[in-house]
Amino acid sequence: MNEIEKILKDNMEDYESVKRQALKFIHENKKELSKNYAYAEVCGNPVDASHFFFLIDEKKPGSDLLLEMLDYALKKYVSSEKASVTACIKGGFHLVKKTGVDYVKEESREYLEALSQAGYIIGNMVLPGSFVKKETQVYFNPMLEIYDRKSVETAEFLSVTARELLKTDYICAPSKSKAKEAWLEKCTLGKVYDGKVIIEKKEGLKEGRGSLLECIRSQNAVPGMEFFSLRNQEERKKVLILSSWKAEREAKLVVRKLADSMDREKYDTVIYSGWLGSKGDVKEFLAFEKELPKVMGAGRMTLSEEDFLNYRMIEKNPALYLENPEIRRYMRMLAQREWGRLFGSSSWDVVIMAGSTGYLPYYLAAEAPAKMKVLVDLDFLPYIHEKYPARWRKALTVFDRIYAPADCQQLGDYGKENRLRIMRLPVLAAARPEENQAETVSYNGETYLVCGKWNLQGERISMKLVQKPVPGSILVNGELAPTAEQKKALEQLSKEHRIYVLGAQSAAYKSLLPEAVILDGYVKKELYLQSAAWEFFGAFEGYVGNQALEYDALERICKTFGVKEDIP
Repeated sequence: MNEIEKILKDNMEDYESVKRQALKFIHENKKELSKNYAYAEVCGNPVDASHFFFLIDEKKPGSDLLLEMLDYALKKYVSSEKASVTACIKGGFHLVKKTGVDYVKEESREYLEALSQAGYIIGNMVLPGSFVKKETQVYFNPMLEIYDRKSVETAEFLSVTARELLKTDYICAPSKSKAKEAWLEKCTLGKVYDGKVIIEKKEGLKEGRGSLLECIRSQNAVPGMEFFSLRNQEERKKVLILSSWKAEREAKLVVRKLADSMDREKYDTVIYSGWLGSKGDVKEFLAFEKELPKVMGAGRMTLSEEDFLNYRMIEKNPALYLENPEIRRYMRMLAQREWGRLFGSSSWDVVIMAGSTGYLPYYLAAEAPAKMKVLVDLDFLPYIHEKYPARWRKALTVFDRIYAPADCQQLGDYGKENRLRIMRLPVLAAARPEENQAETVSYNGETYLVCGKWNLQGERISMKLVQKPVPGSILVNGELAPTAEQKKALEQLSKEHRIYVLGAQSAAYKSLLPEAVILDGYVKKELYLQSAAWEFFGAFEGYVGNQALEYDALERICKTFGVKEDIP
């Protein structure tokens, strides 16, 4: 039994049950998980700054440059500085093996070891999905194939090329104009690229193209070439939104509102989604805010079977994560490794965890290399309050700011230390449209606002509707049963206004006000994030709250959308 497993056994009451569930998951997903076991075994190898690893596909653009850099490394470093060179070359044209080079086969153990410990990775081959870029490694990939691509709107580009770019420290370009066209217009990921673009000038390098390797080592340009950054406005903040386009629709709405509210003059924003298996999901993801760069994950975490078992047992128990130093250190190591796998050593000003996408992104966001970590969620907070309140209450303190569901009354239970950091989601309320463009339908004599529409098979359409209030109506908070004062006021109001009631105890108002309209929870859960909310809330003449509530989220929403007055 390893040290982590022993800690878990000593501190988890339901240890055996949790372990059985974790083992069951590993067994059911063994084929996929086992792909990363081999690299996980060598991932902890220390980086050797004098080790060069060349990965050259002779059929891909840039191979001639890489071969010249290989020759330069042998000439300049191997003999004089006792550096070591490993190479993986495929394509069938490189027949003569060079003295001083340790040749390895792709995906062999020697290949994986070199990838893990090389100080300099130089290549144009697609690296395995299990590769974890370490902070002390320098990665150069010419990425010249991008300049011939007509489209980057594919799952392969999002999950391979885009993620590969974030891991590189240097790339090449035929010219500045070509680089800007490819990475700022076609792909747009260049807006957040921390690395440098290498441009070879017409006069060429004095010692040949292979001497680019010395420029990379010294981080200094030489006559015949130049470095330039795609980020020409360093003062702009970099924001990464962790999301999932497979999540519930509300989670997508949160991402949409975040994107809408970002000041494009101050922030460069990237949206990350976990793997999207269906073409429809990929198409929808790509169509969303086309000018915003996007990245898509692929594959599982780079963990051994033993580490994955430990991780599965810990992930739903954040109390251990915070309270036990060894568990915290262990989970930090796993989260940092996954950051290296997904995003390399790229840095961020703000990382936002948006939506319910499983437990892993919460740990990723908590350990993110960012100045600020933000949690925005519609579903997870109420769920953990009901299921695991003690486990997660302290865990939320790792976030600098929390945007919580507007109807999550339980947030007061998260402690005084959190209250000043908790913001309510109505701050993300939909922007007022220039004119009312909400679509409506009529049914049984009532008018409904269309808040969502989807095409189904067989030319059928599915719609999400909410009843449109009659102008001059009154909205009533039905979270609690009506007080005597409310009953008297509502009986009087109902003589002149139509009453709409929203809340958990709405049924109690129906007996008091037989003509009242009872609204479903969708209004407070999601509607305020849509432009139709202005037409919905704008119809109300007033709002009746409940003074017994510690925090009236519905009142906040009404004020956001301009409901004129509160009626006691």
